[in-house]
Amino acid sequence: MGRGAVLEYSKLLQGQATKRRGLTVTSVLAACLAITQVHAQPVGTEAAERRTKEATQQAGKTVAADDDLMAAAEALPPVTFSQVLESPDDPAVNLRYAQDLILKGNVQLAAATVERILISYPDADSVRLLYAILLYRMDVLDDAAAQLDILEGRSTDDAVLKEVARYRKLIDERNRPIKRSAAVSIGMHYDSNRNAFPDKGTFLIGGTPIQGTTGEVDDFGHVVIAATDMRMDTKGQQLQEIFADAAVLYDNQVEIDELDVRALLLNGGLTYKSRFGTLVPGLHAALIELDREKYSRDYAVSLRGERPILNSKVAAYAEIKAGWRKYNNTRNLPFAREQSGQYHELTVGGRRALDNRTLVHGALSLNSVDAINFESYESYEIAVDFTRILPADTFLTGSVTIEKQFYQGPDPFITQQTRHDLDTTFNLTYGIPVANLTEHLGESFVSPPFLEDVVLTVSAEYQNSNSNIPNFDYDNFRGQFLLNRRWDF
Repeated sequence: MGRGAVLEYSKLLQGQATKRRGLTVTSVLAACLAITQVHAQPVGTEAAERRTKEATQQAGKTVAADDDLMAAAEALPPVTFSQVLESPDDPAVNLRYAQDLILKGNVQLAAATVERILISYPDADSVRLLYAILLYRMDVLDDAAAQLDILEGRSTDDAVLKEVARYRKLIDERNRPIKRSAAVSIGMHYDSNRNAFPDKGTFLIGGTPIQGTTGEVDDFGHVVIAATDMRMDTKGQQLQEIFADAAVLYDNQVEIDELDVRALLLNGGLTYKSRFGTLVPGLHAALIELDREKYSRDYAVSLRGERPILNSKVAAYAEIKAGWRKYNNTRNLPFAREQSGQYHELTVGGRRALDNRTLVHGALSLNSVDAINFESYESYEIAVDFTRILPADTFLTGSVTIEKQFYQGPDPFITQQTRHDLDTTFNLTYGIPVANLTEHLGESFVSPPFLEDVVLTVSAEYQNSNSNIPNFDYDNFRGQFLLNRRWDF
């Protein structure tokens, strides 16, 4: 438990240093690194304080018996500064306090607390590894490297040495002004209703219901996603980073060729630190083809503001985005151009980590699309998602999105009614390193080296579109798996 806890805090701290950079189709790859500002609930009642004291005494016995400070600290409830003053020489209490400071985002004070523990327990490798990670997080790279040198010279624990090697690589990368990465995802998906056939099987044409003939058509699709990212550290106090990324998506349907998708996504921007918080202006472009025909072009600008609130319990943000979409008519969508126009989005939200393994996020968005009358609408969207880091480097993510759309006028070709939609989407994704799976194939099986960094993700998604116009009232289930690989250079 002790060294495993350090590895979880390693992921936590790396997540705190990661900023969102606009639209990306590789969100699954980043799921394990999403942990940001977090907080532990304080103890409030006499009974809880009594349990804390009992747990502290039990943890002290654990330290004496096992000499595992990390495990002892993990056994404690959240610790306050007053409890540290009551037991200034108790390493478990001090370490638990440091962990709580990390969860609150107070890295500097956490590092000072961990350093004090090392004075009395210099051979506690797990604690020293945590100290090195904290120094890395504070950008004190020379001191962090010195702590890694100590660990490398005496530790025999494979997990610790693996983290030492990883943070040496991260330190080298941080010392480079320009950082690059690339990622590839390959997989398949299945849709139960790929053609979005109405639930009731009828379409309105000029207000007259017409019975559909095709029914729901299920289909498989092959997916390939390739992405690259570049970031330049300006070494400035205010203008801190310039970034750009690009992604290419290819989705080939087995049966419904008219829904074959090819897309190019481009993003760029910078990170600016101000006294009000972090500002991230950005530029975005998306070019999409359906069945090898130009379908849409999307160009947008955005401004995102980030700031911790509620005593750093929540990493709050607000983002405004304005763009223009141009649609082209295709063989299968001869009226697509009617959707062309401007759009605006306003999103406010926040992230909070419940512990060092669980992140929750919520957001509220107001959207406005200005196109031809019956294609123009305003919508309100609520999104909630979570990321849970599981043992053995596996993870689980889930999300619920609800969007209510109000169209401005009726489409006379369909009906004189004005359309109102309620779209709901549920998604659950499980990720596991492929190397974990190959371990069960027996000792005779030698896993190829390139599989060590490949992550398998398996997703299940249900989408329901509830509309007052039967043409747009449908649901669909999607199952998907992806093999994901990332390189940093």
